[in-house]
Amino acid sequence: MEVLIFRTNIRFKKDLRPVSAVLDKMPGILRWNVDREDTDKVLRIESRSIPPADIIKNITSAGFHCEELPD
Repeated sequence: MEVLIFRTNIRFKKDLRPVSAVLDKMPGILRWNVDREDTDKVLRIESRSIPPADIIKNITSAGFHCEELPD
């Protein structure tokens, strides 16, 4: 299992619906959450070997900014 961390602009509870629609369809994602209180609106994903670029592409397609945070 690996943990991926991203900076996003997912600010509101209503924003979670389109994000959930995208992430819940991706095989290999075990758990995910968004810390909307953090200034970086951190998306944390526990997964089985999903390339970060795939996450970024899918979150972007849902209409949100997403960039991987370095370790």
